[in-house]
Amino acid sequence: MNTENLKKIAAEKATESVRSGMIVGLGTGSTVYYALLKLGTMVSEGLDIIGIPTSEGTEKIASAQKIPLTTLATHPTIDLTIDGADEVDAHLNLIKGGGAALVREDHR
Repeated sequence: MNTENLKKIAAEKATESVRSGMIVGLGTGSTVYYALLKLGTMVSEGLDIIGIPTSEGTEKIASAQKIPLTTLATHPTIDLTIDGADEVDAHLNLIKGGGAALVREDHR
């Protein structure tokens, strides 16, 4: 099985923890892309969530999937966040953001 298939499986597995009424942090990256597609399908089937995207790229994809969005300022408590990691060791220590989007910046 190739890396992209494994990313898709991991992302879709993560979406199984999402329940209606949740505020969901939406991470950034190639694995999260698959989670956003799955969440979009789930929303179209009646899942009632609000997402908080961590990057403009994620915001764009989530919007295209018709996932309702908000901000951390409006909803400071997140029920669950779905994100990927660049490296994970046997002790579950991880590296997130190998140089890409780590936090959302305010461009005002």
